[in-house]
Amino acid sequence: MDNDLKNKILVVILIISLVFIISLYKIDSIFLKKDIQNYKIKVYICGEVENPGVYELSYNSRLEDLLIIAKAKPNADLQNINLAKKLKDEDFIRIYPKNSNYEIKVNINKANLEELTKLPGISKKTALNILEYREKYGNFTNLSELLKIKGITIEDLEELKKYITF
Repeated sequence: MDNDLKNKILVVILIISLVFIISLYKIDSIFLKKDIQNYKIKVYICGEVENPGVYELSYNSRLEDLLIIAKAKPNADLQNINLAKKLKDEDFIRIYPKNSNYEIKVNINKANLEELTKLPGISKKTALNILEYREKYGNFTNLSELLKIKGITIEDLEELKKYITF
């Protein structure tokens, strides 16, 4: 067999292999989408709840679902939080009391790890991401820059904006 024919056969084999691998990936993706309802996340909740702690929930759970399990106390301020917020793995939720004069104001450019984790929705991992970003790129100049931090969403910004300064 000449080299030209060998090369053509090799190319055909490679193309067939590639098509096979892609089709397996797509089939696997279909099964994964069906299995997503079995996927679990872990979320921490504290503050004005009767049962603070880490909870394992279904992938598409909302804050309202978590509060039913953790049992919000009568003095929990549920008017100033988004009960429809979709939870994600490693979320940190702190429920504040009604009419609380305690307002957290954290300078996002000067806060240490402990201070950052006091902010609503900021887990230790997200706080570390903030510190790493600040070290690499310098100080934050506006709120939208926080969207560059892994673990912070637009919904998180709505809640954070009343607690941070620059």
